[in-house]
Amino acid sequence: MSFLVVALAVALRVAWVLAVPTKPVGDFAMYVESAAHLVEHGSFDPEYVYMPGYIFLIAPVQALGGGWLATKLVGALLGGLGAGAVIGIARRIAGGSRRVAIGAGLLYAFWPAGIAVASVTGTDMPAAVLVVVAAYFLLRFAERRPWLAAILFGVFTGFAAYIRAIMVPLAALAALVFRAYGKPWRKSLAAAAVACAVALLMLSPWAVRNRLRYGETFFTDSHGGLTALVGANPNTDGCYSRSLNRMFHDVTGFALLAEPHRQTDRASLAIAKGWIKFDPRFTLGLLASKAERLFVHERALLYWPLFRAGVLPEPYRAFFGRHQSAIESVADAFWLTTLALGLFGCGLAYARKQWVALSLLPQAAILAALYTAIFSEPRYRLPICMLLLPLSAMAIGWLFQTGRGLLRRTSPWSWKREAKIAGGLAVLVFALAPLLAWAGGRLRESHRWAVHECAIAGQNRFCSWRTIATSGGLRGQPGVKGVWNGVGIAVPEAASGRAATLTAETQLVLSPGDYALAAEIDRVPARPTGSGDASITIWANEELLALPIPLADVPAADRGESPLAWRAALHHAGGPLRLRARIDVPAGAQPGAPSRVWLSDVSLVPGSRP
Repeated sequence: MSFLVVALAVALRVAWVLAVPTKPVGDFAMYVESAAHLVEHGSFDPEYVYMPGYIFLIAPVQALGGGWLATKLVGALLGGLGAGAVIGIARRIAGGSRRVAIGAGLLYAFWPAGIAVASVTGTDMPAAVLVVVAAYFLLRFAERRPWLAAILFGVFTGFAAYIRAIMVPLAALAALVFRAYGKPWRKSLAAAAVACAVALLMLSPWAVRNRLRYGETFFTDSHGGLTALVGANPNTDGCYSRSLNRMFHDVTGFALLAEPHRQTDRASLAIAKGWIKFDPRFTLGLLASKAERLFVHERALLYWPLFRAGVLPEPYRAFFGRHQSAIESVADAFWLTTLALGLFGCGLAYARKQWVALSLLPQAAILAALYTAIFSEPRYRLPICMLLLPLSAMAIGWLFQTGRGLLRRTSPWSWKREAKIAGGLAVLVFALAPLLAWAGGRLRESHRWAVHECAIAGQNRFCSWRTIATSGGLRGQPGVKGVWNGVGIAVPEAASGRAATLTAETQLVLSPGDYALAAEIDRVPARPTGSGDASITIWANEELLALPIPLADVPAADRGESPLAWRAALHHAGGPLRLRARIDVPAGAQPGAPSRVWLSDVSLVPGSRP
C-alpha cells in the first residue's frame, strides 16, 4: 500500500507539471541558466554565490538536451518520492501503525501547495525532501544500529546542505533522537558528533573549492550576509526590494551578486547587524512579521508556480486568475487544518510520553528560528510542514479511534486527559498566534524607522531616520517611510481644536567645521491638509536652519511638479549631528488625504560658511 501512495504522489505532481506549462521566473530561472552555464563553460557563472547541489542535480538534464519541462519533471519526481520518507517517519513515531503511515502519505500526496511548488525549478522542494529522507533513516536505525543511523543521517543532511546551507545545523540535533530511544547522553552525543562529521565530510569538496576559489576554507555559500541584509531592511519589513540593491551598491561600491563575493557578503552582514541593533524593539516586531510570513498563509506558496506575472501563458493565466480565490482558500484551509492536527499530534505525543514522536520537532524548530531570524519566505516552510505531517496523521488516527471507541463505549480511560492536553495545545497556539502578530505589528509601527542613502562629504552613506515625537493622528500610516534616495515624513492629522506635530531625526557623525546642507523636498498627494498653514521645519542639533516652509509651497510630486531645491548652511562642533525635520499642522486644519513630505538626495558638503 505504501508504494501505491508514493506512486500516487509522484503521479499527481508529474500530471501537474505536464498539464500546467509554467515558466521559471526570477531566482528559479536563474538556477536553470546557471546550470546551462556550467554545462557550456565547465564553471559557475560569475554571479553565482549559492550552494551547488541543485545545479549539480539539473546540469545533467541540460547536458542531455532537456529543457524546462525535463527540469521540472526532476523536481516533480523528487517531490513525489518524499512521500515515502513521510510514510516511513509516521510508521516509526506511531509504533508501526500502518493506518497512521498511510494517512501521512495521503496527506502528503494531496497537499495542494506541495503539488503546485513541485513545478518550481528551485532548491526548496529537493532540500526539503532530503531533510525528511535523512530524518527517516535516523528514526529507522537509531534504536538498533545507531552508528549506521548517524552515518546515513549525516550523508543525507550533507546532501541537503549542498542545496541549502542552512540545513547544516540539523546534524547536531540527531542526539535528541538517540536520547528519545533511551540511549545514554554520552552515546547520543557521540552519535550526533559522527553525524556532524559525516555531513562536514560530505561538504569538504565544496570547502576545498572555496579555498581554491576565495583563499578561505568554509562549508557554506557566499550568500548568508546578503540574505541577512534583505531580512533586516526596515523599508520593506524584511522583504526583498530592488531599491536595496541600488542603495547597497552606492554606499559600499559592491554589487549584491558580483565579485568580490566574500567582501560583498561581509559588507552585507556588517550593515545587517547595524540595522538589527538600530532599534531592538522594531527588530522584535520584525521577527513577528517574518514568523507570520513563514507560517500563516499557505496561499503565498502559490505565487511562484501560478500567480506571479509571466509564469503562465494564456489561457492558463486567465483560468487560474478566475479561480484564484477558491484555489487560495483550499490551500489555506489544508495548511491550517494540517497545522492544527500537527499541534494536536504534538500534545498527544506529550500526553503519552512518546518521545520518539517529538524527537524531530527540534529540527523543525531550528529551521523556523533560523529563517525567522535571517530571512523568511513562505516556501521555506516546506521541510517544516513535511516533518509535521506524520504528527498530523497520528492526530487523525487518534480522532478516528477515539470516536469509534466512544460510539462503541470502549474508549480507554486516558482519552479525556489526552484530548485536554492535545486540544489545549492546538487551541493555545491558534489563540496566541494572532495576539503575537498584533503585538509585533504594534511594535513595528510604534518604533518604525527608515533608511536611505545620502551624500556626506562626498561619500554615500546610510541615513537612518526615526520618529522621535508626535502628536495627532497618523491614520494608520507610518511616521517615516524610506526609499533608496529619501525619506517620507507623514503629515499628522490635527484633532479638533488641537495642533499636531511630528518630528523625525537622523544622526550623522561629522568632523568639526562648516557645512552646506542640501535636499530636495516634495509631497504626495497634492493636498496634504484641507486648510491651515501646515509647515515643515529643519533643524541641526538645536539650530534652526531656515524659516518654516509652508506645505502649500512644497511642490506636489503627483502633479509632476519639480521638487523644491532646499539649501542651508551650518557650523558643527564635531561628533554626532542630529538632523531633525518637524511637520506642524495648526489647530483647525481640516483633514485631507493621508500625505507625506519627502526629503530626497540629502547631502552635506564641507567648507561652506554660515
